[in-house]
Amino acid sequence: MRMKIQLCISLILLATNTLAASEVHVLKGWRLPTEKDMSGDWAEFRKDNPHPYLAQADFNGDGIPDDAYIALSTKGKGWALFVNLNKKKGSPEIIKLEEDSGETPAQRMGVGIAEPGTYETACGKGYWDCAKDETETLKLKLPAIDLYIFESSNSYFWWDKKHGKFRRTWISD
Repeated sequence: MRMKIQLCISLILLATNTLAASEVHVLKGWRLPTEKDMSGDWAEFRKDNPHPYLAQADFNGDGIPDDAYIALSTKGKGWALFVNLNKKKGSPEIIKLEEDSGETPAQRMGVGIAEPGTYETACGKGYWDCAKDETETLKLKLPAIDLYIFESSNSYFWWDKKHGKFRRTWISD
């Protein structure tokens, strides 16, 4: 039963992503990927998600769906992960979470949603010793942004309510 519920949620999110991709606000100097950009892993995995660079959920717990997305630089090969904290009225607060000069092609990257729950972190799995500010498990109370390299490493960007900002936790190397 739980699997059916998760599948329904995924299908709803997929439909939402399909409708809302054109409505995402992007900072000057950046753009959302176009059909022309759908190559490599984006083209291969597109049947599962038509917008592998976009995920939408209420990441900060204010009751309003937010947008997490990979945007491409309008100057050069760079890309960045942004999150738009949307508001009922007015423009969203746009936060850059990660930027790459293009060393890793954007099409190798994907954006997803990590549902609330408890996750074993990369250091908790023994990939490396946990640093002083790392924990073996991450307990998410809200959905988090899952930034991943297709069939490789990933990290979660999650809203730290206490500090009013996103934090990053590596889940796999």
